[in-house]
Amino acid sequence: MAGEDSPMPEEAMVHVERPIQAGTWICCVPCYWLRRSKAVHKALLTFAMLLVTSLLVTSPVLFLITTLPEGDQPRDCAPLDEACIRERDGQEGVCETRACHEASRRMLAFLKRGVDPCEDFYQFACGGFRDRQPYQPSSNFGSLQAQVDDQIQNMLANASGKMTGAFYKLGQFYETCIDFKDKPVNFTPVYRLLDELGGYLPPKSLAPVDITPLVSELLRLNGAPLFDVYVDVDLYDRTRSSVFLDLPMKYRGDTFFSENQKDDGPRWRRAITLTDEHPRERRSSSTAESRAYTFIKNNMEEKRSQRILKIIDGLLPKKMNDKDKAMETEQLSQFCTALSKIYPRHKDLYNWMDVDQRVYVPYNLSRLQEEFGYIRWKTLLNATLGAATPNSHNKTHNRDLQDQNLLLDDDRFLCVYVTAPHYFHGLGKLLNRFSRRVVHNGLLLLYAADTLHDVVNVTASKNWNVSCSNMAKSMFSFAVGALYVQQYDPQYLDTIANRVEILFERIKETLAERILVKTWLDEETRMQALLKLSALTGKFHVWPGFHNESFVAREMAEVTIDTDDFFSTVMRRFRQIRSVSGEVFRRNASERFRHPYSVNAYYELSTNSIVIPIAMMTAWSWSWDGGPAYAAHATLGSIVGHEILHAFDLHHRGQSLDTDQLLWLTPKTWRRLEARIECVAKLYARSFWRKVKFFGNNVDVQFDWNVTRNENVADIGALQIAHETWQTLTNGKDRTLPGLEALRPNQLFFISAAQTYCSNMTAEAYILSVELDYHTPHPERVNGIMMNSEAFTEAFRCRANVRMNPSEKCSTW
Repeated sequence: MAGEDSPMPEEAMVHVERPIQAGTWICCVPCYWLRRSKAVHKALLTFAMLLVTSLLVTSPVLFLITTLPEGDQPRDCAPLDEACIRERDGQEGVCETRACHEASRRMLAFLKRGVDPCEDFYQFACGGFRDRQPYQPSSNFGSLQAQVDDQIQNMLANASGKMTGAFYKLGQFYETCIDFKDKPVNFTPVYRLLDELGGYLPPKSLAPVDITPLVSELLRLNGAPLFDVYVDVDLYDRTRSSVFLDLPMKYRGDTFFSENQKDDGPRWRRAITLTDEHPRERRSSSTAESRAYTFIKNNMEEKRSQRILKIIDGLLPKKMNDKDKAMETEQLSQFCTALSKIYPRHKDLYNWMDVDQRVYVPYNLSRLQEEFGYIRWKTLLNATLGAATPNSHNKTHNRDLQDQNLLLDDDRFLCVYVTAPHYFHGLGKLLNRFSRRVVHNGLLLLYAADTLHDVVNVTASKNWNVSCSNMAKSMFSFAVGALYVQQYDPQYLDTIANRVEILFERIKETLAERILVKTWLDEETRMQALLKLSALTGKFHVWPGFHNESFVAREMAEVTIDTDDFFSTVMRRFRQIRSVSGEVFRRNASERFRHPYSVNAYYELSTNSIVIPIAMMTAWSWSWDGGPAYAAHATLGSIVGHEILHAFDLHHRGQSLDTDQLLWLTPKTWRRLEARIECVAKLYARSFWRKVKFFGNNVDVQFDWNVTRNENVADIGALQIAHETWQTLTNGKDRTLPGLEALRPNQLFFISAAQTYCSNMTAEAYILSVELDYHTPHPERVNGIMMNSEAFTEAFRCRANVRMNPSEKCSTW
């Protein structure tokens, strides 16, 4: 039996029936406060009026259906009338659909027998998970993204027969990329392109006075060794676009061309010793890098340095004597190393965002030029964002890049957001340390190493087919998005989006009810939060342009695929995707293209909306087709709740619905919120401390709970809100899955929520996750969410003070 010392029989599931503890009572101080507070009464009436009005305006069909007399209820329920469907099909019983049987098999395969859910819920829910299991239509996030990637790769290979018409050139690009694997590795095109960009400048040669032309040309060729530039919707004004100066593209090969190392982690052949001489004290936060991560990072840098040295050897003149070669190699290596060292750590970026609220700092052109004078910014932005010309591929950095006023006639038309100005200040100091000649050569070298290397060197990828698929998604994202979307019927996608929209509104309603009774909110903050929540929208419908092949044809019309010259094809496409029409700065920019194939939901600050891509919405659609309601609420409901709460998190505390107001939180309420967030950080610090086996040694993992607290607070609140929403809809009565009848719907809800995070991570991948991800690693993430849920404790009847039921719980929303 769970909780006892003796192991359970192998054939039995975990026995989850525990006696309800005596003496349980509920404190109803909030109820007393609700009855006495006139402000709350007024807010409740206002909110109720808004809710009823919204229902009448947005859902007249639902309103009419639900107000019919009981005897007149139609037997044929509307597709979105979940209450009618539940009444028609029965609120309880076993779901026998094919999708339910598949979900049951998956859930049973993931569960680990013999584990007490009150001691380690992640191991209970995910202990049986294996990456080698076949992908399921409603699997965890990692498997879901892998499934989507496989679908796209098969489509690009014309397995579906869709690579005709508007998609013909896309298929031709992928096929040309695949065929390129059979050709011998040849770096000659790379060095030829570097010569066109000014080429290597030997010692004592005259170097350009200004690096702006070269940096501009590299950006037009998708190279960003110093910094990146792109256009996106403005952070505060959704009707306009702005320019963003971002951090440089480090290791382009790791993101676009080669395998994703985040999942599996790098591996090395030699062993190391990483034992700690002195045991560390448990700390609530650690800003220092762990020794294991430092080793991993150093090995990645070493691998990149070896790549750079090989390119230097081909860049330097063959007739150069050994002494000059050694000196040049040393200078260029020092430049590359110095640039890498000023790149901000992930934890620094988080602290700048969380503490100082200064990751994206707005500049106009005058201030930008005054503060970062090592670049002629007006010239660079005009050259980089100006419309491409037909012969632009043959132009070099010596072309005329004087102030052309293509886009930037006046500071009033442009806002430039600088990502982490601290880095750009450090960049100016670094450039002053090296000669203009070394900087020129170094920029060419970094462009070749980080952008071009893996385009021509197919041996850099273990799976070239995957690399070609990733390259197609990066260079033809709109066309690939359309290809992915068009496998679904538009009406089906609309139905799914409408269902998620209803779920979204239910989640909002639950959160609004919670906001009304949260005692840490003062009245001013409460009203601001309700207003912001009321204005919050969801973007669930697919942009109609993805179903319009004429749009795709127009996008691909300018594309030229040279089946005999893959490198030139890539370079031409680089220039095309870097070209931006000047009209983009003056048109309404509220509509954005989002990648429908990405398994990544997010909160969009500029539009105060959340975005859920169809890859995630379709994964749990079976829950609405006769399946249990908890499946959609525990998964999609938690996702929706998580992203909604990001509208009220640490990073958006300074963003009000009204841009003239700086804060939606009053200072007093902000201090109260900080205390609740600190509760989460301290609880996680007390509860989680882990060593991992790394090259045969047990190595401490350096958690920084201050970095992850923003996501942890959203995780905890989202599950509570999703569960309450499901409980309100079903009153705890729901259908179960075949073979899992021994588990109550309330328990299946939490198992479903946990299994979205099942994963197998190597020690290297786990260490990288801790250092580079703002989310808590999956085992601690699941357990941390559950141990703060009273509903979870009740569902599994966990005894007081066991691991998953600590005496002190943290709750914000």
